[in-house]
Amino acid sequence: MDEWMLVRSRWHNWYQADIDYGQTTIYFFCTALALAAALRWGSWALHKWAPADKTNRPTVSDRIVGLSAWTTSKQFRVAAFGWNSPPLAAIASVLVLFIFTMVLMLAAKPYYWANPGMGDSPPIATRSGWISIAIMPFMIAFATKINIIGLLTRTSHERLQVFHRWSATIMYITSLVHTFPFIVNSIHYGHMQMEWKMNSFYWTGVAALVPQTILVASSWGVFRNPYYELFKKVHFICAGVFMSALFIHCDWTLTSWHYFWATLTLYGIAWVVRLICTLFTPGTATIRALPDRMLVVRIFVHSVFTCTWNPGQHVFVRFMLPPLHFGTSHPFTVSNLRGQSGDLKLVMRVCDGTTQALYDKAIASRNDGAKVRVWVDGPYGASGLAEDLRRFDRVLFLAGGSGATFTSPLFLDLLANKRDSASIHFVAAIRDGESLVWFDRSIKAVQEPTEGVTVDVYVTREKVEEVDPEKGPDGGLKNGRPDLGRLVQEACATLGRIAIVACGPDEFAFDVRSAVAHEQWLVAQGRSEASEVYLHAENYSW
Repeated sequence: MDEWMLVRSRWHNWYQADIDYGQTTIYFFCTALALAAALRWGSWALHKWAPADKTNRPTVSDRIVGLSAWTTSKQFRVAAFGWNSPPLAAIASVLVLFIFTMVLMLAAKPYYWANPGMGDSPPIATRSGWISIAIMPFMIAFATKINIIGLLTRTSHERLQVFHRWSATIMYITSLVHTFPFIVNSIHYGHMQMEWKMNSFYWTGVAALVPQTILVASSWGVFRNPYYELFKKVHFICAGVFMSALFIHCDWTLTSWHYFWATLTLYGIAWVVRLICTLFTPGTATIRALPDRMLVVRIFVHSVFTCTWNPGQHVFVRFMLPPLHFGTSHPFTVSNLRGQSGDLKLVMRVCDGTTQALYDKAIASRNDGAKVRVWVDGPYGASGLAEDLRRFDRVLFLAGGSGATFTSPLFLDLLANKRDSASIHFVAAIRDGESLVWFDRSIKAVQEPTEGVTVDVYVTREKVEEVDPEKGPDGGLKNGRPDLGRLVQEACATLGRIAIVACGPDEFAFDVRSAVAHEQWLVAQGRSEASEVYLHAENYSW
């Protein structure tokens, strides 16, 4: 009688497990996303209607905003592995998700039934299975380019990749916990071989678990970054096999099909919208090789598209390069302001894969420029960043290497819409003098002194003749590496609202984040001259 009551009780009843565990997981994700959306939109509204010129020390609301900003900037470095963590806010969010999942999965006991007559599925396997399948729609939604979560939370799709990876990892853990109890039970009762031969749930589960293992393992940076082209192909193939095998494995059990339809809807809408938009943006790209293994690509685009991109946004371009790179899609930052010359300008550093193939083609064509058919998908990214920067009293741009392709359009837009009382400082670090060839000519062309505007270019790998900063706002060339910490500290040493926009390699971005986080912590404590320190650190790659 006690065993019968246990089997029928809440959190143990097999027929209610989808409601108890699957829907509980759904409610948790929805609540967390609603809270994130409220915080993001609330912060946006607070800044939108804040005074344009604010010169007082931090108020209580400023200190709260400063503390929130500190959590989004603060990173940690594990020097032994050469690894920089995601921002503290992302770590905390993932940790909360992990703790919730583990508590939901492990809190109820027993993990195994006392005798086989109580059920074929061990309780721990049942609940972990429903948690896994409930995570699936959100895990896929975090990965899409047309991203409904990003729209709700005012977050660009690439910043949600960390949640895609970690939700996939947590789903993998719950999948393992779902799998092993069946194996333990079958071996314990001596019918493992019979179950494998007669029960399709066993082999379909393994068929799903194998590609899932490859997906999770290959997504870690140590494997993904050195072989990104191979990773993309393997990732899409394994994802297709995994979803197909998982669908067969679930076999319409209870409400499992609801989660598949939700996943298909979220991914399908994003894919169809991207496909339709891409079909309207075909064109021909002219590609020229520049010194320092750089490429400049100009693509004529439709006028409607030209009017819709904003400084700081990026596009995905499909280069029709046979045979290995035909149709592969890659992200590049738009490096010119909208409407300039009626075309899209991309500046990119040559790496392996597609960019190397483009570079070889450009070298072969010499001065004429290589012609390649392309399809453009986008734009994506922080569409309102350029407008947001106009409300700050002081803006510091920090660019490392080709990170200038992201910061320079924002700088030029802000220069054209500058308030008289605002100050702008643009700092770029490039490898050598040859890199000046691809460095944004529109910035170097600023010759007339402009009050409150300074441009400094640091050459890090060779000695150059330094130029007198008094000759113009370009500030001339400087030798060595910029002291990022000092630049951030100086920018934040004045009253008002300060914005720092940075794009560069991982170590460059880490140093900027660390310096800005320190200043934001001072704002949170009420010890800063600045009333707000805002950071937008663009991903150099993902």
